[in-house]
Amino acid sequence: MSQEKVDAYKKEKKGRKERLAKQKRNRKIMKVVCLLALLGIVSFASWRVYASKHPAEVAETEAVEDVVPTDEAEDSLEVEATDAEETEDTAEEAEDTTEEAEAEADTAE
Repeated sequence: MSQEKVDAYKKEKKGRKERLAKQKRNRKIMKVVCLLALLGIVSFASWRVYASKHPAEVAETEAVEDVVPTDEAEDSLEVEATDAEETEDTAEEAEDTTEEAEAEADTAE
């Protein structure tokens, strides 16, 4: 062999260990990525098949409840409004009594 070939062989042999380790690492990463992609595709396909076979069960979880007031609900709203008015009246009475108490305290001095 010529000296150039010998030098090229030594240079290739010198970096062989690192190059092989890098190739192994890249293969493992590629296998994991492909496995995850395959798992995602299979999961999505399975879910779509299940959803097409059981539409009522899937629809129940996605349904939004519409609220329609009934007579009982209107009655409870009227009761709450009445309670709020009574609360306002008692608050006004409390203010009046505190003003009277302050006036009596000023006259007593």
